[in-house]
Amino acid sequence: MVQPVVRLSSLRVDFKTTDGLEQVIKNVSLEIAPGEIVGLVGETGCGKSVTAKLLLGILAMPPAVIAGGKVEMFGKDLSQLGSGEREALKQFIAYVPQDPTGVLNPSFTIGTQMIDMIVWYESGRRLSRYFVKRHHRATVSRARDYAAHLLGKVQIADPNQVLSRYPVQLSGGMRQRVMLAMALSGSPQLMIADEPTTALDVTVQKRTIELLKDMVAREGLAGLYITHDLGVAREICARTYVMYAGTTVESGPTGPLLDSPLHPYTRGLVEAIPSLLGGLPRTIPGQVPDYLAPPPGCRFAPRCDTAFARCRASPPTVEPESMRSVSCWLYEGGPS
Repeated sequence: MVQPVVRLSSLRVDFKTTDGLEQVIKNVSLEIAPGEIVGLVGETGCGKSVTAKLLLGILAMPPAVIAGGKVEMFGKDLSQLGSGEREALKQFIAYVPQDPTGVLNPSFTIGTQMIDMIVWYESGRRLSRYFVKRHHRATVSRARDYAAHLLGKVQIADPNQVLSRYPVQLSGGMRQRVMLAMALSGSPQLMIADEPTTALDVTVQKRTIELLKDMVAREGLAGLYITHDLGVAREICARTYVMYAGTTVESGPTGPLLDSPLHPYTRGLVEAIPSLLGGLPRTIPGQVPDYLAPPPGCRFAPRCDTAFARCRASPPTVEPESMRSVSCWLYEGGPS
């Protein structure tokens, strides 16, 4: 059996604030294996970004604190590692942002920025070694050749021309391809993509999705795709985890999960998708609960039209099944 690159088990993350303790992540469990893309979907404020930042190692602690559960990455329990060992794991993680314009420096060419990143990784992410290598002509020449090779991997026809251009001279789709190439520069094992196709038109979005799928399969990466767009999740994710108010409420193969959702929240998300056949989409009433004082039972209960007394009294805990998993008292014996 292939060992997951990422495994979260009953994770809980709290935030210490001046107003009290915010229970932002509660009982989140997920796994990502090499060669697959797993989706993390949910509305704004559900905890997707906090989960991603934790995996990237950039979640500020404090104010955040891991209050329970286990985080395992690359076969290692992070709670058993020192700060230096945790820092070293970052070299195996790549991040693809939503908007490349906020990441690419407009004052430097694509080539300069890619060479910098490649030399940084070659230097073991140590500043002193980086400065020595960055001024070594042979190192820079080799890094430029590798940058062109990476651009070729993301189907850029003329890599050398792109290397000589500034970000503003490239289209949105081309800038996103550059980000994908840069993500590969450190030979990662885990790629986290934060809605990288949101700002792209439909045709470019489709090509970018296919490119991402090809990259993950070809490089044997584990992929985490964060989105609120269920249509995109269906296109790119083999499996999907649905988050609501800091909890995973349902998970399973993406197609069956969206075609026959089990959890009332997942069903609400699917019914809220606009249809070309006419009719208004159905919205979910209410809003996400306050993390300072979440409901004592299921966090979705105040907005759920099928909730009963037990839902409001205690949170459901359902063990993951082989294919589908749902955290809901309607399925006390597990999904059928």
